[in-house]
Amino acid sequence: MSNKEGSGGFRKRKHDNFPHNQRREGKDVNSSSPVMLAFKSFQQELDARHDKYERLVKLSRDITVESKRTIFLLHRITSSQYLDHSAPDMEDILTESEIKLDGVRQKIFQVAQELSGEDMHQFHRAITTGLQEYVEAVSFQHFIKTRSLISMDEINKQLIFTT
Repeated sequence: MSNKEGSGGFRKRKHDNFPHNQRREGKDVNSSSPVMLAFKSFQQELDARHDKYERLVKLSRDITVESKRTIFLLHRITSSQYLDHSAPDMEDILTESEIKLDGVRQKIFQVAQELSGEDMHQFHRAITTGLQEYVEAVSFQHFIKTRSLISMDEINKQLIFTT
């Protein structure tokens, strides 16, 4: 047994050399010191940023779910064309998909409001998946309507919000 090991064969930790009642509990730290005030400010800033990030993740999930539902709705058109050679209620489905995508755009507007005045790149990972799913839904809808691909400029035009 080495010198560092106690009677039970376990290694002693550095703080085991101090009696338990003499350990520093932080009671003598001045909470009004400039350093502590600075750290409290940093803590509040990080908490606010984390809360914003979580709100954006939730919005992105909602955007993803509604975009997927729109894609599934649009698949009813394409699958019926191959099975029946007719598109039942194609106009109704396209109208319903447009209503769903308007709802998704409202969620994207909420994201834009959250990011107003912020560096978007800090929150990029929170919103990317929702935006990708939205682009897929809009692209699929546009292709069904026009049999052509939608440009990025056309997608961006749909996401210009005025207050």
